[in-house]
Amino acid sequence: MGTGLTERNKERTRREIAEAAGQLFLERGYAATTVQEIANAADVSPRTFFRYFPCKEDVITAIARASMDDVLEHLAGHDVGESLVSVLKATFSAVLGPAIDDPDAARAFQFMLRDTPALRGRWLEEQRRNRDRLADELRPWFDEASSPVARHLAAGAALLAIDEVMTLWADDPSLGDPLELLDQALRILDGPSIFRPKR
Repeated sequence: MGTGLTERNKERTRREIAEAAGQLFLERGYAATTVQEIANAADVSPRTFFRYFPCKEDVITAIARASMDDVLEHLAGHDVGESLVSVLKATFSAVLGPAIDDPDAARAFQFMLRDTPALRGRWLEEQRRNRDRLADELRPWFDEASSPVARHLAAGAALLAIDEVMTLWADDPSLGDPLELLDQALRILDGPSIFRPKR
């Protein structure tokens, strides 16, 4: 019991540090933000920061992981009788919704990822792990005869859809509501039936 509580506390601290860092990156720029400033904003010491993150750019992995944690938590609330594409639409809409309530910040985050190679590299590394995590949670929507590749393909396609939608939306605000764009993207992917795996 104690170990579980300790792990939850550690994860909460990791997430708080990452969120503080992400906010500072948006306000001041990645290069201009120091570890000391991140530590101050998160109300921890620099030593504590480095206990959780070997270097500054590693905080982006915690942001990506926390986002997937939210996705998986929401996904768990859906019944396997629902179509996979409808579940993914509802899940990603619920998780993305709060992020795009502040469209300027959401766009700035996309630009930061695009323009900072160190962050983009860490983000992509974590997204690969996120794909594997999502694929595992999609298992109930695939029967036992399905190839394991199918789950990974569905998870990878869904994450790619989000990435493309957010990138396009950040570059061209005239495209409209990103949640509508995501709905369109998932409907396109639903055509080849990768999101309709059970017969």
